[in-house]
Amino acid sequence: MRSLISQTFSSTCLGRLSGFFRHFWPKNNPHCHNRIVFDLSSAVGYQMEVRLSPWQSDAPFSWVSKAEGAQLATGAFLEPPGISWEVLIETHGETLTKGMPGTLIQVINAVPFLGVEIAQVAGRLEAALDMVVSSPLLLILLVEKGAQERWSADTFAALLCHKQSTLCAAAGLPATRSCAKLLRRCQLGPMIRRELLALKRGLNNPGNSEFVRHQPCVHARHLIFLANYEGARWPGLLTLIDEALTQAPHYRGSAWLKAMLVDTQRMLATGSEALYPVVSLATFQALHDRLVDVFNGHATAGNLQSSATELEQRHGPYPTPSLPNTTLITAITSWQDLLLEGERMRHCVGSYSSAVANGQVAIYHLQQPEPVTVAITPQGQRWVLSQASGVRNAPLSKEAEHFIHVWLTKQS
Repeated sequence: MRSLISQTFSSTCLGRLSGFFRHFWPKNNPHCHNRIVFDLSSAVGYQMEVRLSPWQSDAPFSWVSKAEGAQLATGAFLEPPGISWEVLIETHGETLTKGMPGTLIQVINAVPFLGVEIAQVAGRLEAALDMVVSSPLLLILLVEKGAQERWSADTFAALLCHKQSTLCAAAGLPATRSCAKLLRRCQLGPMIRRELLALKRGLNNPGNSEFVRHQPCVHARHLIFLANYEGARWPGLLTLIDEALTQAPHYRGSAWLKAMLVDTQRMLATGSEALYPVVSLATFQALHDRLVDVFNGHATAGNLQSSATELEQRHGPYPTPSLPNTTLITAITSWQDLLLEGERMRHCVGSYSSAVANGQVAIYHLQQPEPVTVAITPQGQRWVLSQASGVRNAPLSKEAEHFIHVWLTKQS
């Protein structure tokens, strides 16, 4: 297999100018030998153009660049021109993609950072175009790997003759039928490059693959989330991921859901069995809130001082604040204040005692524009935001987010 995928070729590529290209449209007469001409002269400061072949051509999405009439570089297979897919489509998408199958466009729209490479591969290899329908995620991963390794068209074509478990191995995944089957039925959604890397990491975790294997509906966002989450897994977790990441009004994002899951499991005294009946974000929020009320009620119901004393005996004196106070942001400076912060904000910050004691997190309180508990964590020589929550973990206003960002920026 190593010899099969180790062929390489050399090619000079254009610099990454995508940020500039959004302001420059193709010439009025875009066709030159069946190519669309992108004039980049204003972006680079000298006469320069990129000529790109559309889908309905002998070599879809091949390109050539010229500067002052002299050829600079060419690209035909797994070689992008340095212009992002979004810019290509924004400027002259109808001409570029005319005749392109809608299923292929959907796959490219999920991973536009690989758009040109996928179009080049699918435009040359019939087997790759078939995979757009049969196993689009596996095709994406193969294109990503092929671009890294600079596979030739012959190498890619030879590889596609193998069974899909072998293709999984070529993409850097387990060479198993179960992995190939999981990729075939995994639904796609918009991803950025680092999420694709996380997805591969999730697929290489046997526990994740085993967990989602028998789920009726598996989406790429499930695998991406699981790659960054090491806590309890139960069937309802996938529903929580869907609701938190995609469905209004519950949309909160993966960082919020992960923090809530970690907090909930930290407060559960006897394992994670209480999570098994949870099948919606509403029931999960209700469970979390009940645990918070029990925790804070125990800490403040007439025995606040004894609870604080117990924490000091367990962890020692409360750590010295890492950053100085400001007019509106003040540090929590004692175990008693930490417990009170959780009680007045109706969340579980009081259960962060071990992380606080170990220096993994420091807790502050923002008074205005609304009350917010701010958790910061060390990163090298500076402190960065770990988590910020309003009352009952309510999301922050844009103004509060900005205020915290400015505060941390000034401290670095």
